[in-house]
Amino acid sequence: MTVNSELTEQYLSEGELLQQSRKFDEAIAQYRKILALEPDAAIAHSKIAEVYYAQQKYVEAIGQCYQTLRQQPNFASAYKTLGNILQAQGKTDAAVRAYSKAIEFDPNFVEAYVNLGSMCYKQSLLDEAITYYQKAINIQPDLATAYWNLGKVLEQQGRINEGLIYQEKALKLEPNLEKIGKNAQ
Repeated sequence: MTVNSELTEQYLSEGELLQQSRKFDEAIAQYRKILALEPDAAIAHSKIAEVYYAQQKYVEAIGQCYQTLRQQPNFASAYKTLGNILQAQGKTDAAVRAYSKAIEFDPNFVEAYVNLGSMCYKQSLLDEAITYYQKAINIQPDLATAYWNLGKVLEQQGRINEGLIYQEKALKLEPNLEKIGKNAQ
């Protein structure tokens, strides 16, 4: 490992911890240190995009996503972040395309499947939503949110008992999910 790659890993790790602690400006400062070492570091632009998204600075976030994708066109995480931004802006079709691109480049990208499921749910495409949630569960069998959302979709289809089974499974995995579950869709 080179000195630059060790520093990059250190700045990335520190930035992610700061980001999780919602210390966004400090996180961006760490990610910018990566760019000072490696101006073409797609991961740094992608992480900055995530921070801007969390701050609801959508124009800046989109700019960082596009910067990431110019440097690394198959960067699945940037497509997922772009999908999140577009979804927040109410641009459903564009968000679906972004999530689909994320899956194209990373077929095991669980978050993208869950987000696609949620987009289908919002469009009343319940069978498609079920398919995406099931794919997420197949990849990550301990993902409580996917079970919860799948249960809600089945419930909406009138498959109450089946839906309750999935919601119970979700609550076994994550007991606090019911409290936040109202926002999980």
